[in-house]
Amino acid sequence: MVEEKIICIGCPLGCETNLKIDDQGEVIKITGYKCKEGRQYVLEEYRSPVRVLTATVLTQSSARPLFPVRSNRPLLKTQLKEAAKALAGVKVKPPIRVGQTILSNLMNTGVDVIATDDLTY
Repeated sequence: MVEEKIICIGCPLGCETNLKIDDQGEVIKITGYKCKEGRQYVLEEYRSPVRVLTATVLTQSSARPLFPVRSNRPLLKTQLKEAAKALAGVKVKPPIRVGQTILSNLMNTGVDVIATDDLTY
């Protein structure tokens, strides 16, 4: 049996939870959460952790060399490095408005990369 600690961010309490995991990788017991969302968050974080990707891309024809972007939905945590590499080759030109799609269907995940700021000349 293995124990794993996960800090729950399902609510502002930030509980330190402990998971007991059997030899097949199944969660047997969860302790330490203090709200009803905590148990579900910790299970999802253990089974399939996801994160929103935040990054910058290069610009052309702009005084700003880098431009901030993010994924419109979370990606699997294991996909973040590959996704960042995919964005390394992206260059954008003004004008761009906040929320505009910069790259559709990143790595065939169905996740789009969107602008988090406006970009002018």
